[in-house]
Amino acid sequence: MCPINTDVPHPLGLIYDDDAYVEIEARRDPTSDGRAAGLMGRQVAGQSFLGALLRHGTWTDLAVLARHPGAERSLERACRENPSERPRRLHLFDESRLLDDPRGLPPARLLHMPSPLDSRHAWARQSMGASSFSLTGVTHTLCAAEAVRQLCDMVTAPFEAHDALICTSSAVVRMVRTVTDDYAAYLRDRHGGSPSVRVRLETIPLGVDLDRFRPATPEERADWRSRLRVGDDEMAVLFVGRLAHHAKAHPFPMFRACDLAARSSGRSIHLILAGWAPHRAMLDAFIEGARTFAPGVKVTLLDGMNADVRFGVWKAADVAVSLADNLQETFGLVVVEAMASGLPVVATDWDGYRDLVEHEITGLLVPTAMVAGATTGTTARLLYGAIGYDQFLAETSQSISVDVTAAAAAIGRLAADESYRRELGAAGRARAVENYAWPVIIARYESLWREQESIRESLAATAPITHPPAIYPPPDRSFAGYPSRWILGDPQEVAATERAASDLALFLDLPLTHHAAEARIGDAGLIRKALAAASPRCSVARLDDLFASAGVDSGRARATLAWLLKYDLLRLVDRPGTE
Repeated sequence: MCPINTDVPHPLGLIYDDDAYVEIEARRDPTSDGRAAGLMGRQVAGQSFLGALLRHGTWTDLAVLARHPGAERSLERACRENPSERPRRLHLFDESRLLDDPRGLPPARLLHMPSPLDSRHAWARQSMGASSFSLTGVTHTLCAAEAVRQLCDMVTAPFEAHDALICTSSAVVRMVRTVTDDYAAYLRDRHGGSPSVRVRLETIPLGVDLDRFRPATPEERADWRSRLRVGDDEMAVLFVGRLAHHAKAHPFPMFRACDLAARSSGRSIHLILAGWAPHRAMLDAFIEGARTFAPGVKVTLLDGMNADVRFGVWKAADVAVSLADNLQETFGLVVVEAMASGLPVVATDWDGYRDLVEHEITGLLVPTAMVAGATTGTTARLLYGAIGYDQFLAETSQSISVDVTAAAAAIGRLAADESYRRELGAAGRARAVENYAWPVIIARYESLWREQESIRESLAATAPITHPPAIYPPPDRSFAGYPSRWILGDPQEVAATERAASDLALFLDLPLTHHAAEARIGDAGLIRKALAAASPRCSVARLDDLFASAGVDSGRARATLAWLLKYDLLRLVDRPGTE
């Protein structure tokens, strides 16, 4: 790890937060502030991505902009758990000090964040120059109000063509374009012009660890089926994930389809639920639902927060099922994990799922439907705060239906044909190896980053211009009318006061007169040289030159001049005809 100062920006930088890249130990009960129990999908995906970047990336140096103390420990643990044959050097920075380099150099030429693009970084970059660095972000859930605001910011904030938003599915790309196009149309109607999104939208899916998720050996299969008491005559149908009927996948279609398939095929079906519920009442609702809607199916409920279960239960299954019907879903990592495990998948024809499953090749897709007009006011109420996020998900999920008859037919078809199950499972594993293995995904990220760097370099060669942030110009512009006069430079002059040299130490020592010192020169000897130069008087320009010759940037030099004037160590000399 190294300090913030760097002579040359590193090629690659990572905005780092434990909340994005560490699977926080799963809570088994809701917290006092209302946070639900269970694992967070974005943390699962983020930790997997970070491990893959450390293990498979071609980079040597990585600048890490940490958002909180203690990040170094987390990063060291991640490096230990994901060793690489390549040399690695991580350079740790405090994200809040992105703008602190006096030369205006960013820590990296490209900064990747574990979320949609944050406009704060685009506005910060504006003062350094549009070509100073590139930005990438990645989508997870996009239906929260804050996520949609971030998408709208892509139209108005100073993002550039060398920035990119990585979308995990084609459905996500369509959603992003719809939101940003509608917002741009509003701006055109209101203000005229031609607002649009400059950011590149790139589709790159999430990846999967092919060593952790792989087809079971005969011994592993026998062991897991024995542990779960799955009979040789039973087809084990597996669901892995959050048990939340309002925020993930309503279990009714799965329960009813399994029951219908068992009756129509005459085959015993054993449904395994490996998951976690946000609270006990919802877990009880799932148990009651299974009894009510799948009376002819044997159901086993497992603790999906147990790592042994979460990564091993796939070995007991014959079929994986995920009938997502919720706006919160965007990709379907569990589907990729199922394919990597060599299982045929029965999934809904829904958002990112349809990118993953090749119908009748790696699995079977079940149609979904959504009723127009049933949720017209929900987004406005969410933005206004009239309803919370959970209520929004609950209301919208009620407008989405899964074709139960088709789901039952798909499960029944697989129950009746073991060779077909094997065929689909093998094809799914091959598709996962070819398209979703982490080395493949990281290579796609790095290819995008190289293209962004090429565009950024072209812009730097033609337009290396910096601008103050348009959203909030610097104080000497925003508040230009506040002071009686401004101290600009020549021909203005300053003079050291009589006791300046003897009082300097006092003013440097007192907390009352020495706060916000990091913005000024800290070298008392250099300040004394400035006071000596101003005895009896000198031009402001001469002090500028004195500080510049000592390697002090203009902003820090002017802040020091202001401090000396504030505490009467220097005084402005009035000259006729000047202000």
